[in-house]
Amino acid sequence: MITAAGVGSGIDVESILTQLVALERQPIDALEARQASLDVELSAFGSINSQINDLATTARTLGDGTRLGPFVATTSDEEIFTAEATGGGAGEFHDIEVLSLAKNHRLASQAYTSEEATVASGVWSFSSGENSFDVTIDGGSNTLLDLQSAINSATDNTSVVASILNVDGGSRLVLSARESGTANEISFGGLASSSGLATITEATDASLIIDGFPVTGSSNTVSDVLSGVTLNLRGIGTAEVSTSRDTESLRATLDEFVTQYNDLRTNLTNLSESELQGDQLPRTVETRIRSAFSSPLTLNNGDSVLPQSLGFTFDRFGTLSIDETRFNEAQENGLEQFITAFAQTETGFAQRMEDILDEFTRSGGIIDTREDGIDARDRALVNQIERMEYRLEQTEVRLRRQFTAMDAVVSNLQSTGDFLNSRLSG
Repeated sequence: MITAAGVGSGIDVESILTQLVALERQPIDALEARQASLDVELSAFGSINSQINDLATTARTLGDGTRLGPFVATTSDEEIFTAEATGGGAGEFHDIEVLSLAKNHRLASQAYTSEEATVASGVWSFSSGENSFDVTIDGGSNTLLDLQSAINSATDNTSVVASILNVDGGSRLVLSARESGTANEISFGGLASSSGLATITEATDASLIIDGFPVTGSSNTVSDVLSGVTLNLRGIGTAEVSTSRDTESLRATLDEFVTQYNDLRTNLTNLSESELQGDQLPRTVETRIRSAFSSPLTLNNGDSVLPQSLGFTFDRFGTLSIDETRFNEAQENGLEQFITAFAQTETGFAQRMEDILDEFTRSGGIIDTREDGIDARDRALVNQIERMEYRLEQTEVRLRRQFTAMDAVVSNLQSTGDFLNSRLSG
């Protein structure tokens, strides 16, 4: 194929071909422009979907009574114990006296000349709590250091840690129970019975009095006595523990929800004036979400409450905010009922909001369906463009062949004319 048509005739055939191909390509350019607009539309749907998911995530926090204004625990003396709230359905207050702390049992062997000193070869038996295990020391590896290593590396040892103390008078093997309390006291048998093992730290249980009632446990972590509260015992003495809702965290969650709602609404407004101009989706999303604030919430006790009475309010432009007076009054009328209005299963505000948002973001939902439609149109355009590109290539080949033939004819005519002119001139 000639790639520089017009060489023979002097006519700028390449320029003519370029312009003709550009004209033939205009329908393809139009389809590619439609493709670009679909990409813009798809990106707009993606941004809406992302913001709705963010709002749904915060709504789920509003619907979780353990995370919306979670309970926090405080103690009057953290040198006696610290406390952690682990749930609960109401505030707690208790007087606690710690009488003793739980301690791990610890044994020490007789003194050896060094950690390389030999120990008896054979079976050494140990147990702590419900765990029992044996270690076998043979004649080739029978130093005190070997015994320590054998105890710590025993696959069935889950309860005892061995160490060596090199102190005045020699080296001693020290065994420590991994768990505290009298139930985990270390016992031994076999060759261990003749090693001079003796208690250096007694195993003791934690002992405390809560609201006048005695409590005993093997651990300094007390998690099964007070509902929703874990105590970490640290010293002997008396202190109080109390739990209450974290109202600062509650307000922070509500503020985050308000911010995300307004950000979503702003984006919807902007998109309806630009990328999604004329599309009903932005308006549909805002209308459906706004409807969550319009009807009463039914509580378990038969009462009902309007979302506005929880503190929500809209200005004349549709911007959401928290009305401080309503917000404070709602909490003063009963903080637990305030929490329930948001977190109640099925009928709470959070569940209502989640259900509405799910209409748009779930698989097969409104946005998913719209995105599938765009993908289908895009695939159709890709196929159409590919077919038209192929036809355009064929058209260019045909035009180039025709112009090449024309160029040859013109060139021959010019040669004939030049020959005749030279003859006539002669």
